[in-house]
Amino acid sequence: MSIFRTVSTTCPACSTPVDFELVHSVNVDRSPDLREAILDGSFQRTPCPSCGTQIRIEPEFVYIDRGRGQYIGVWPASKRGDWQARAADTRRVFDETWGKNAPGEAKALGAKLEVRAVFGWFALVEKILARQAGIDDRSLELAKLAVMRTRDETPLPGPRELRLIGITEDGDLELTWAGGGADQVLHVPRQLLADIDADPAAWSVARQRVSEGDVVDFQRDLLAA
Repeated sequence: MSIFRTVSTTCPACSTPVDFELVHSVNVDRSPDLREAILDGSFQRTPCPSCGTQIRIEPEFVYIDRGRGQYIGVWPASKRGDWQARAADTRRVFDETWGKNAPGEAKALGAKLEVRAVFGWFALVEKILARQAGIDDRSLELAKLAVMRTRDETPLPGPRELRLIGITEDGDLELTWAGGGADQVLHVPRQLLADIDADPAAWSVARQRVSEGDVVDFQRDLLAA
């Protein structure tokens, strides 16, 4: 089940106190509408009752989609600097509830789940979209590296992060530098993923790097900095 608890916060614009239904756990098998709300950006967003300013608290919850084999520890973008510790926390909670320390039935179900830890809303949406499109997130990270290598000018990850934001009708990837300002959409052919997977030797070192641990994101160190 999905779990929420009421917390008090204040509007960033007018300082009005606001009661907020903060999520602790999302189970989209039982609440598929929450998955759609995450994708369209409406999840965990509410207007201030006084001035109407949209309030959205940074995410910190567990996202479970057993049907698609996803277990994701979702952390605030502000905690990227502690990504190793937060990844360890994600794995510890998973082990206790679905993994090696869980009861037998839960452990059997957990064996079908892939564990990931992400930071911020953009990263969570990316993981959901990639799984929906049948894209291995490790190959996606390599495709991002390829895009950066072939473009004349690309910003370094830092305040902004290179993220998958959509899939075209033809199956091509839509990437953008998310995180503020005007977002230019980069259209990347789906064939790039096939080319990367067809040449494992050329990408072996980079793939090993992005595959280490539960934070599959080539930007993890750069974003933390």
